[in-house]
Amino acid sequence: MRAWEIWTGSIFGPHPVLIISAQPRIDRKQAVVVLKGTTMRPGQPFKVDALQATLDQEDGLQTDTRFDCDLLYTLEKSDLSQRRGEVVSLARRRDISRKIIQGLALAGL
Repeated sequence: MRAWEIWTGSIFGPHPVLIISAQPRIDRKQAVVVLKGTTMRPGQPFKVDALQATLDQEDGLQTDTRFDCDLLYTLEKSDLSQRRGEVVSLARRRDISRKIIQGLALAGL
């Protein structure tokens, strides 16, 4: 299990989740921090806001999936199943990282 991999995790039902914990934590601890994905269904109107990222076939997903970068979840590694893909693109990783930092700004700092 590695940072930037996409797995299936249970957050209000099964959803794609993106592991964003640092690799040393993933290697040593039983819980990891993830972003929850929402699979976009064909024909549904879809608009990404400033703190969301869309991952797709380039990342190993079958359909476009929106990830909220300003809401973090902690899951036990044992609750993750079915590796779905990985964010390989450095540009996408930077974009997601920037949105996490912006989304977690405390009191406007």
